[in-house]
Amino acid sequence: MVGKAAVAVSIPLEAEERFVTNRRVIKRRVKRRVGTHTAYGFFVATAVALVLLYVAQYAYVAQINLRIARAELELARAITVQQQLEQRAGALKSLERIEREATTRLGMCKPEEVRVVTAALPTVPTAEEAQVPPAGSVPEGPRDKVTALLNWALGLRKALAQGLTEVQ
Repeated sequence: MVGKAAVAVSIPLEAEERFVTNRRVIKRRVKRRVGTHTAYGFFVATAVALVLLYVAQYAYVAQINLRIARAELELARAITVQQQLEQRAGALKSLERIEREATTRLGMCKPEEVRVVTAALPTVPTAEEAQVPPAGSVPEGPRDKVTALLNWALGLRKALAQGLTEVQ
């Protein structure tokens, strides 16, 4: 096995000088300092970049403020339209307008006679008149409040169906 140290190459003297010369040139290029013009250009480029970033931030803030102003203007318009629609809805719901539309457009008229139908409500017996059924028994007849209410509603329905003409 041959390592790097074991390799022996004979270089002619002329080539050795060129190689050394070339190494010095390479070393000079590596060690060469940055020129003043290059440093000044780099400084100016950095300063311009920082100024552009600063201006870009203000431009972005201005753009956001413009969007906010437009949104607030649109909101104000929407609120105005909503208020106008609410006023119009209130005007359309007014009883005078409904009556006017019913008489003019639909040809309706006010009734000449108004009939009032009254019905006698069953009276609730007092505690002395009421007899309390024993516990567990089912109430009978009209003493049950639900049955009395249903009977009253049935009688009222029959009376309305027959068309009562006299007022009690």
